Amino acid sequence: MAGKYTFAGIIVLLVLLLPIFVPVTGAQGSGSLTRGGTFTVTVIGIPRTAYDIWPKGTSFMTGEPGDQPPIIVAGQVDVVQDPPGGPYFIGSHTINGGGTILDDVPPASSVVPNTSYYAEVTTDASGHGVVLFQTSSATSLQQFHITAQNPADLGEDVQVILGVPPTPAPVQTPMMPLPLPTTMRAPLIPSTTAAEIPSPVQTTPTVTTLATQTAAPTEVPVQETSVAKIPLPVFITIAAGGIGSLLAGRKRG
Repeated sequence: MAGKYTFAGIIVLLVLLLPIFVPVTGAQGSGSLTRGGTFTVTVIGIPRTAYDIWPKGTSFMTGEPGDQPPIIVAGQVDVVQDPPGGPYFIGSHTINGGGTILDDVPPASSVVPNTSYYAEVTTDASGHGVVLFQTSSATSLQQFHITAQNPADLGEDVQVILGVPPTPAPVQTPMMPLPLPTTMRAPLIPSTTAAEIPSPVQTTPTVTTLATQTAAPTEVPVQETSVAKIPLPVFITIAAGGIGSLLAGRKRG
């Protein structure tokens, strides 16, 4: 009995796990992911070119929960979508086999607009354009074929792969190791001998000493002028006569 219950438990477990896988196929292969997760699709074409991308051949689906394809995440760089209420500029593009993109996807439902199923992605300088898709519990459990086309050239063979191409490793710029290897010689600097370098000339300021010479006093010869001497008696006689003349004049007056 225990063996029977164990086997039955395994069967129930497998049945419960089955719905969580959402197989997805692209032009170059297939893969599976857990429902509720995201996945990327890369369009490889002409650089700087716009390409339409959508789940091909899903117009038979209702778009209601449980019966809709993965939707494209809004707001991505270089990814443009039509407004939910139109105008449907991208959706009106003609596709191979006739009809338009809107004719090849599910109609709008009460929960998801039909513009969520397609978009226009512009490739970068390397010709790659990456689009992110979202799955949920409303995504149908089946395989989906994601396709892309150039609206300006429907005959162009556009490559579509699941995932993001690996980014090439950056080119390493060779660096000059330091110190210099022994095989390399540093540039020679001409040696200069002492004889070639003129020694600095030390200019000693010349101080001129002015000798102060004290000149000997110059003796100016003094010439004596000889004055005639008047005899004393004669001088007294002249003085007495002058006094007498002065007194005589006063009496007369």
